Amino acid sequence: MDKKTPEKMIQIADAMIKKITPAEVMNDNKEYLIIDVREAEELHSGGKVENAINIPRGLLEFKLRPSENLSEDTPILVYCAAGLRAALAGQTLKELGFNDVKNLGGFDDWVKAGGKIDT
Repeated sequence: MDKKTPEKMIQIADAMIKKITPAEVMNDNKEYLIIDVREAEELHSGGKVENAINIPRGLLEFKLRPSENLSEDTPILVYCAAGLRAALAGQTLKELGFNDVKNLGGFDDWVKAGGKIDT
């Protein structure tokens, strides 16, 4: 089995998951399930994207999967502090069967773009 570096893993995930900018999301009328994949402690320092749910990256496989309450076609945005964990989380969600997953990048990018937050 080929060993992968973290950089290679992120490169593979980036190729699988479309990136979307905060401006694109704010100008889009689509209703997204927004998932903050940072650790809970990280949210205390600055909040989270408005209406986002927090599921740390390491728990996604156990907390989220397509079901009768959550369609595999549900539009999903994932973000973290800088976008790297979000890329890996997006890949995981694709592997779990979700079809419409996008990487919003980092929380700071959202804030700098004037996005609404919950504190």
